[in-house]
Amino acid sequence: MPLGDWSVILLNSTPADGNFTRHLLRPARGGAAAVLIVFAFLFVLAARARLMGIPPAIILTSWFFKYAYVLFDHTVRGYDEPPTLDIDMVNPFNEQRPLAQVAILGLIYIAAHFAYLHLGPAAATAIAVVAFLLLPASVAVLGLEGNVLKAANPVAWVRIVIGLGPMYLLVLGVIAAYSIVIVLLARWQVLLPLQIAIFMFCILSIFSTLAGALYERRHELGLETWASPERDKERDDARDLRQSENDVTAAYGKMRAGAHTESWQQLQDWLTKRSHDPEDYRWLCGRVAVWGDPRYLTRLTQDYVERLLSLKRTGEALDLVAKRLAEDPAFRPKTAAATLQIARIATTGGGSPRVARALLADFPARFPGDSGIPAADALARSLKA
Repeated sequence: MPLGDWSVILLNSTPADGNFTRHLLRPARGGAAAVLIVFAFLFVLAARARLMGIPPAIILTSWFFKYAYVLFDHTVRGYDEPPTLDIDMVNPFNEQRPLAQVAILGLIYIAAHFAYLHLGPAAATAIAVVAFLLLPASVAVLGLEGNVLKAANPVAWVRIVIGLGPMYLLVLGVIAAYSIVIVLLARWQVLLPLQIAIFMFCILSIFSTLAGALYERRHELGLETWASPERDKERDDARDLRQSENDVTAAYGKMRAGAHTESWQQLQDWLTKRSHDPEDYRWLCGRVAVWGDPRYLTRLTQDYVERLLSLKRTGEALDLVAKRLAEDPAFRPKTAAATLQIARIATTGGGSPRVARALLADFPARFPGDSGIPAADALARSLKA
């Protein structure tokens, strides 16, 4: 495939710059930033304690990677703000994924060592390189499933790689860049607390970027999220529907009480608030159709037709009029101009001469003295020819 085609695929498969930067820098704020500061200080104390500091350093490392997986969970579920470290996160019986990842690394080592003994150094090197390239995929499987057996399955790794597509290369690129940073830190004379903090930031950023890549590709991977634009829209739509139902119910109550002017005004206010969207007209017509007073449905449908015509959605306007005529032969558009326009559409391109005849049959009587009567008569005669 030409290089240009691959660049197009990569651009279409990776998150927008803002999203990528957000995932990359997430550990620099909120609860994650606090973890970096506190743990850097504690690791420095453990380092200065020399041999006595080894046990607390091991505990701190365990806690840190537990938090890394919690950060992974929050990110892949759609939460933007990093979680705050709490006692449940460091419970030794509550989070075993870091230990499971160590077990997977052990299995990779055993496989490479076995290949070295029986197949030679080349085979061992190939296994090690492939395993290293697929290691982020195993972290992703473990993070998503929480099952060491699934996370140790190379087939599951390959599925993650395929699901992420070119974004997986982006994750590998981030890992490579941070590896260079870590090597340089080891060579430079950097303050130990800062060096440790940067090292931990790189690790958390890798977890955040990997989880962010999974989140951005959630549809392709079939992942369920707790927070996403789609879920936000669903909640907003549900809340909007409840409010709309309440408004229409209130208007219905006024109609039942005989306050027709107030009822109609409430419906008009609702439509105005929503910018007279045609979909809202359609929804509202469906609600008032069961009110038992056909005047509301007639007036709303007339306004609906006018709105469609103003938006140049003439085909929809014709379909709407045809439907209402089938339900109520006495229905007519509100104005002479709208009636004549629908009749012309039905005659010339709409393929609905029956609708045109019905609209033109009483045009002079419905709109006496209107300037469009001659045109309506001519159109009616052409339909009889």
